[in-house]
Amino acid sequence: MERTARCAKDAAYDDATPWRQPPDLEIFDAPGARLDGITQKTAHTAIRLARASKTPARRRTEENIAKIKAAVRVQNERTPTEDQIWTATKAKLLARNVRNFIWKGIHGGHKIGSYFAHMPAPWCDYAKCPLCGTSEDLQHILFECTSPEATSIWQIAAAFMEPRIEQWPDLSVGAIMGCALLEFRDEEGRTDDGLTRVMRIVISESAFLIWKIRCERRIEHEDDQEKAPTVDEITGRWHATINARISHDRHLTNKRRYKRKALDEDLVLETWEDLLEKPEGLPRNWIRHPGVLVGRGTTRPRGRER
Repeated sequence: MERTARCAKDAAYDDATPWRQPPDLEIFDAPGARLDGITQKTAHTAIRLARASKTPARRRTEENIAKIKAAVRVQNERTPTEDQIWTATKAKLLARNVRNFIWKGIHGGHKIGSYFAHMPAPWCDYAKCPLCGTSEDLQHILFECTSPEATSIWQIAAAFMEPRIEQWPDLSVGAIMGCALLEFRDEEGRTDDGLTRVMRIVISESAFLIWKIRCERRIEHEDDQEKAPTVDEITGRWHATINARISHDRHLTNKRRYKRKALDEDLVLETWEDLLEKPEGLPRNWIRHPGVLVGRGTTRPRGRER
């Protein structure tokens, strides 16, 4: 019994005494990280970086990154880094489906054009645009095609932004994929946060709507021109898309629900300033006002969110 107590006492003393390195013991520089000092997040990040360093660069990805850098440099007068470009693809300002669309576009992952070029019939017919007879790529689909969605949506977007911007920017597929990096300035040459935010929303949502209508026309309706949407239908869908984003902004300003993650009301007001259809006498802060109109097809929110 006394021996057991003595051993326990010695063990407690050893635990309390700091360990000292013997003079004849060599310490080796072991690679890696200590398991007792690493978190799961850090380990996961290290594994991803290690795998990424071994993954060869894809030719299409490098080409699209170069297009994004060129387009953003024209608008912002400075060139973004690759890290900034990839970080921008995760911007919360963009809807999730838009982020997926942009990410796949950068990697050349959309099944269009050259993807079908070497397939047997009838799949090889999807390589060319049935309206223009040229090979389909994102540049053609979004800007060069004679389809009603490509020719009308950018005109609708430019007309919508007339009260805020004097000249609609000269967009390209690089600007679309890097839209979360585009900056717009006020008359004094300073970055206008509200204008920048609304332009990023309008550009990204317009491009994605063109893509959706194109996919419906080519895949769902099998290029049946009788089922193609009219300009009025396209205009209505565009307004519905923007109205949904405005309603989303209004709901995200609710501090009671979202606490610290709630959007700043001043930022939302600056974003949609001079772009809404509002009744006379409406105060500047229209976010909680039940009678505000934000365009065609908008209804009053229900319940306590009014």
